[in-house]
Amino acid sequence: MIIKNCTLIDGADIFEEKKDIRIAEGKIKEVADCLTPEEGEEVLDARNAIVTPGIVEPSCQLGINSQVHRFEENDGDDENPIMPELRAYDALNFEDEGFEMALRAGVTSVVAGPGDANLIGGTCTAVKTAGRGREKRIIKPEAAYRFVLASGPRKKYGSKNKSPQTRLASAAMIRDILLKAKEYARKEKAGEKQEYKMELDALSRVFDGMPVQMVAMKANDMETAVRIGEEFGLNYVLTVAYDAYTVIKDLDRKDFRFVIGPLYGTSFSAEKKGQSLDLGAVLEKEGIHAAISTGHPSMCLEILQTQLILMTDRGLSRKEAIKGVTAYPAAYLGLDSRIGTLEPGKDADLVIWDGDPLQYDGGVKTVFIDGKAVSL
Repeated sequence: MIIKNCTLIDGADIFEEKKDIRIAEGKIKEVADCLTPEEGEEVLDARNAIVTPGIVEPSCQLGINSQVHRFEENDGDDENPIMPELRAYDALNFEDEGFEMALRAGVTSVVAGPGDANLIGGTCTAVKTAGRGREKRIIKPEAAYRFVLASGPRKKYGSKNKSPQTRLASAAMIRDILLKAKEYARKEKAGEKQEYKMELDALSRVFDGMPVQMVAMKANDMETAVRIGEEFGLNYVLTVAYDAYTVIKDLDRKDFRFVIGPLYGTSFSAEKKGQSLDLGAVLEKEGIHAAISTGHPSMCLEILQTQLILMTDRGLSRKEAIKGVTAYPAAYLGLDSRIGTLEPGKDADLVIWDGDPLQYDGGVKTVFIDGKAVSL
């Protein structure tokens, strides 16, 4: 199949250039100025419409916590503060109405995981928002861990007079389980005899580079996340990250990876004081490339485009806005060999837009996942 006359934003080096795209066996095969159809090859004329990679949502509970049936279909948090053996993959509900919302927003892939009420609630799963065969939609069953240094666990367990009740306890409990997992991994590699511990065996993968989403909003919590991440050599991404600018100034560093958001909306919470639609532009000026999230269902995926438009209104560049929901999240979660850009060899997940995706009158026209158009 060839899609001709695209105004292509490929998420890599091509930005709003006229290109043709050849798709074969669900992959991007070729991108060029003018492709000649082979005999019998299907041709779709994009008529100069903007074409982007499918949007990648890097930090949500899609399929785990329902947008509508929040009490009947809530599998995001369990009753122990640390349960690294849990997998969001095992709770994934493909009937969640959020998948239809995602497609209408041009979202083709999500990293869905536990909620924010446990310190370590288990692993996130990376999944396509549509496709043939449920198992074939799974990009990676266990794509990342999710550690929470925000207030959710303190509120949940503190109200039951259990730990953690303080920031001190949150950090100490995460360090304790990491120390145990590190020793477990050492013995395993050395061939030393030990009792099998499912939770330690599961968590020990973070020492082999498995990504860790460190959820924190305030600067002090984010800086604790940095200390833990570097103490244990973790492949960490600071997530939600409302005080990102303060952290880079406090620590005098610009090498952090951030997933920022949700940013749209208002809150009177002290923890969310730094929540601002200006954040993307502020970080871009510092030379930092942030991935952008809705945190669905905290913010509905269908408002994602509105969030991006407001962020560009406040100074975020168009190129950075598109990369923030395509290339950057895929790279930060280790999924960029398949998704995030429209380069040859990647999955043919793309969106043909009706108008400009960064203007209020723009919208999704056609979504392709693995080279197949999907119903909206």
